[in-house]
Order: sequence, then structure tokens, then C-alpha cells
Amino acid sequence: MRRIDKRASLEIGVNTIVILVIAMMLLGLGIGFIRGLFNKANQLPGLIDTSQWQNPPTASTPIVLTPSSLSVKGGDSSNLVVGIYNKEASSGSLQFIVDITGCTGGVFPSVKTQPASIAAGDSVGIPIIVTAVNSTQSGKPKILPDQYICTIEANATSLVAGAPPVSYQTQFMMTVTG
Repeated sequence: MRRIDKRASLEIGVNTIVILVIAMMLLGLGIGFIRGLFNKANQLPGLIDTSQWQNPPTASTPIVLTPSSLSVKGGDSSNLVVGIYNKEASSGSLQFIVDITGCTGGVFPSVKTQPASIAAGDSVGIPIIVTAVNSTQSGKPKILPDQYICTIEANATSLVAGAPPVSYQTQFMMTVTG
């Protein structure tokens, strides 16, 4: 009869423990990576350079949208970039905030954006996330599948005391699908 060597059984146990520790570390790293991906999905990207755009914002058209129309499924979100040119030379740098002030039919899509400081004579693209609300839980009326003409407005306050507020606006077509 053969006897099992005690050292061999000890080595098998140590190898099993090492493999389990490595597997747990890899599992933790994988979960952390996936969680990071999901957290970044709802974040806005930074400001965008408009100098390479085909139709950048200028002094004559200080607010430009890319894309110029938006198609979004009810309850879902879509991205839009608002290009703004600060044509107010006397005000210096302005702090712009973008919002959709209304659409035909009295609907108001939800907007997620960030403020942007733009120097006089400069332009920048501000990314926004537009959500077609499909329930009345948000306090806004439900947006039904249809085409809407929406007004987007960029309001600015000057970083210089006493300067008047600045407002640019334009309209775009938003198509909501079911």
C-alpha cells in the first residue's frame, strides 16, 4: 500500500488558496471596472472646440446646434452640442448656462448640462443631454410621440460687476418616437 505524502497534500492546499486569492482579486477588479463604466455613462463630456465645425458659431449666428435636429425615443436621452460665440466684447468673459425654454404643445424635455465660461470673441461647444419625459412623475407633462419645435436659450451673466445679462436663442426640431 502506498502512503500519501503529507508535503504533497500541503502543497495542493497552498496552491488552491493562492488560486482562490487571485480569483477574488480579479473578480474585484472586474466589478470595479464595470461599475466605473456605468458611472461614466451618465456624465457629460467636457467643453468642445468649435473651430473645426463646418458651421461654427460666429458674431452673426452666436448659437449653433450640432446636430441641427434631434430624434429621441420617449423616455430616452439624446446628446446635443450647443456652440456659443461670445460676441459681447465689452463684457469680457461670460458664464453661459444652456436650457430648453419650451417646445410646441407646451412640453418641456429634461436637460442636463454644465455652465461654461467663454471669453469675449471666443466660441465653445457645450454638450447637453436631452431626455423626452414619458411620465408625469418629474412634474413635467408627458411628451407624446410627435414632432416639436423647441427653443433653446443660452443665458449668460458677466463676471464683471454691473454688466447687463446676455441671452442668445435659436429653435430646433425634436422628433419623439414611441
